[in-house]
Amino acid sequence: MLTGVIDGTQLCCEDDNFTVGRAPIDVDDVDDITRSQALSLIWTAYGVVVPIILAVGVFGNAAILVVLSGPMFRGIAYLYLNGLALAHIGVILSWITITLRLGYGMSNNYPSAFYHAHVELVVLNAFSAASVFIMVCLIVDRYIFVFFPSRIRTGNVRKNVNSFVLSSFIAGFMISGPLSVMRIVYAEQDGSGGSFTLRENMFVTQSTMWRAYIWIMEIIVRICPSIIFIVLNSLVIKRFLQLNVQSRQFHTVTDKFRTNNAPDTSLLSRNRGYKEEQHLAILTTTMILCFFVTAIPPSLTPILYTDRRPLDLDYQTFRVYSAIVELSNYAIYILIYLVCSTEFRRELLRILQGKCNENTGQDVDQPIGEIEDYSRHGTTVRLTPEHTKLNSPESPTKETKLEEDAQPSEATSFMLEHRVVA
Repeated sequence: MLTGVIDGTQLCCEDDNFTVGRAPIDVDDVDDITRSQALSLIWTAYGVVVPIILAVGVFGNAAILVVLSGPMFRGIAYLYLNGLALAHIGVILSWITITLRLGYGMSNNYPSAFYHAHVELVVLNAFSAASVFIMVCLIVDRYIFVFFPSRIRTGNVRKNVNSFVLSSFIAGFMISGPLSVMRIVYAEQDGSGGSFTLRENMFVTQSTMWRAYIWIMEIIVRICPSIIFIVLNSLVIKRFLQLNVQSRQFHTVTDKFRTNNAPDTSLLSRNRGYKEEQHLAILTTTMILCFFVTAIPPSLTPILYTDRRPLDLDYQTFRVYSAIVELSNYAIYILIYLVCSTEFRRELLRILQGKCNENTGQDVDQPIGEIEDYSRHGTTVRLTPEHTKLNSPESPTKETKLEEDAQPSEATSFMLEHRVVA
């Protein structure tokens, strides 16, 4: 990701206003036709295509924040997803100044030039790195919950998640801080007055220390997270496949002990936490796939084009394509949510229709004895006070649900041994 930003996608498309390539541009030697084609490509990409992606990304991630802040999404995982949406909004907002600079030219004033030289890359890469760190925290949380659920049942778990998200943003800014010295502002004097351009700080970027810094960023922000994503998410998916087999076996056993007209009151059918975990597993897997797909083109840029000529049309075309693909990763998450989460679609539709928040819980099927609980899933199977009183020995209206009041059956024992949600 960060190497793509520095060497590939987001410092591309040089013009007369700034120079960030590895070699200075000699305008006299540039072919006019090639230059015209390159400038047309630049304007089409950064003046038309990228603004559309930015608009979709801002509204999409804002919609994600609004929906996930509702009472229906109270689980721990959704706190990470909220932080991820914030990081994506930060990336997209940082891209606005890059789009203006590359598509319409840089403003000829020192504050603007200073921001582009010393702040632009720091902010952009800080939010990009923060999004990766939050995804790592989310995947690790999913792995711990699936394999070691008893280790995270503490009262401060939500506070800890907020601390992890905040630490991800802090770590992103810390690791991106040295990028502030990568470029310098160069003042030029001409007949009509002075102008400011951006130039690469060759004294810094050609040093061994800088190359070591780039590799450290690659390891921390791309290589290590990629390994964590592949290994832990594969284990989680494998575990859920095993649980699906166990669930089918469980229902096969319960069918033998249930009459034809008796309702299914098993834990897995009454609690939406198990299905929610499955949806989260699918959601995170899709996010990881998008992360890898959109990171491939920027990674290939320094490999395919070792001789970076600013007005090489093939080179500029690939860089523009890489920039659009990489940026799309932060804008398509609204589509991922709409495809992978039925609850998200319902809640978004409810918000768009302008229904009151008081009616939110009325449209959700909530079985008897299930109450709202601000724990991992937001809803866990627990008896309400009324339902507990109804089933107390002193109550004259005590329910008798077939074999449920008898001694635990084989189905119940099987359920307790293989349950996923406490």
